[in-house]
Amino acid sequence: MGDRQVGPYRTEGIVLKARDYGEADKLLTIFTRARGKVQAIVKGVRKPKSRLRGGIQPLTLSDFLMYEGRSLDTVTQVEVREPFYTLGLDLSRMSYATYMADLSDGVLPEKEKNEPVFSLLLASWRLLGEGVDPELTALMFSLRTMAITGYRPEITVCVHCRQPSGSDNSYRFSIQLGGILCYRCREIDTSAIAIPPVSLAVMRQLLRMPLAILPRLKVAAPVSRQLDEILYNYIKYRLERNLRSRDFLMEIKRLGP
Repeated sequence: MGDRQVGPYRTEGIVLKARDYGEADKLLTIFTRARGKVQAIVKGVRKPKSRLRGGIQPLTLSDFLMYEGRSLDTVTQVEVREPFYTLGLDLSRMSYATYMADLSDGVLPEKEKNEPVFSLLLASWRLLGEGVDPELTALMFSLRTMAITGYRPEITVCVHCRQPSGSDNSYRFSIQLGGILCYRCREIDTSAIAIPPVSLAVMRQLLRMPLAILPRLKVAAPVSRQLDEILYNYIKYRLERNLRSRDFLMEIKRLGP
């Protein structure tokens, strides 16, 4: 690679993505607790005798020893801390976990520490592994991640006139404006989507409730489907691209159990 090494550091890290590089290496996107998202190369890891292979699988929390380079870091040691084996046993839950990793990769800048999203991602994967509703878990993760990274949707007041929301059915969600429009302002964005009070209430709850309560939260299927569609369209608009993992997830949902 010719990438000058600057110095070693240790950190916990979550492997978001891994791809083959060269004849025997892998290129990783690692979300580290200490330094945020980094790109790192693992040399020779595809050789049969490599001892690093187990710790660099996607959807794995590991302890890394890395050398910092100008553009790419280099992994020299890795030890698995939490492999999330149960997610790999269920294609649907694995697909949701992969989507969360993909979203994290999409919203996080390079080499910018983000402890809240790091902890949220781990907590969300653990909830998935415990059997908590995967769609609600993904909705919660998506809402909170967007909020933490500066893209919190406005769901308490009209995004245009700032009038507090009420209990009527006149609100619409504007993807472009990033929040709800009241009946006086809804013509500002004619593409805004009607959103009932119950859906807004669920969004607020997912943003603020303790994670320990999520397993007890019950949401009607039509409500969760609508929120999923609205939120993903909002995410896609903000990222200015589609997430490939989302397409795979929707195909898994379409095929059913």
